[in-house]
Amino acid sequence: MEEGLQQRIVLVPNCSLTPKSAALFFSTLFIFSLCFALFFVLQGLWPILPFWGLEMLVLGFALHLSLKRRLYRQELLLTDTEVSIVTTSRAGEDKQQFSRHWAKVRLRSPRTNLHPSRLTIESHGRALEIGQFLTEEERRSLARRLQALVGRLNESPPLEWSHL
Repeated sequence: MEEGLQQRIVLVPNCSLTPKSAALFFSTLFIFSLCFALFFVLQGLWPILPFWGLEMLVLGFALHLSLKRRLYRQELLLTDTEVSIVTTSRAGEDKQQFSRHWAKVRLRSPRTNLHPSRLTIESHGRALEIGQFLTEEERRSLARRLQALVGRLNESPPLEWSHL
């Protein structure tokens, strides 16, 4: 086996909205809905204005949360000896390392149908959940790929460059 062989998997949420497009969307909707609200206010229905303001506040908050999510990413690096996971978010970077030989990939079933499954990498009493933002199908596919790369407990299959 070639020395230094490694596999890299980068996980990022699907966030196609940019700050510029979010601002354009919000301002267009703001002006358009304000025109309707003012029309009804001029008809004497003034209680519409506070509800319009609340609606715009909730929309702005939802857009803010959506834009914040796009800064999150997880990078998995598998080498012959270890599995490293670097999680990047607004809070900074967090790096977790597991011995590949002792690591175990587990896809835990959800407790209820309303919750997604949980994909974890575990070793020596430590566990790290990965891919929380993935769809159920993507999480299962990633679990199969990681299980093939990491192997079972006490097993370290050779890292291959072929796509799994």
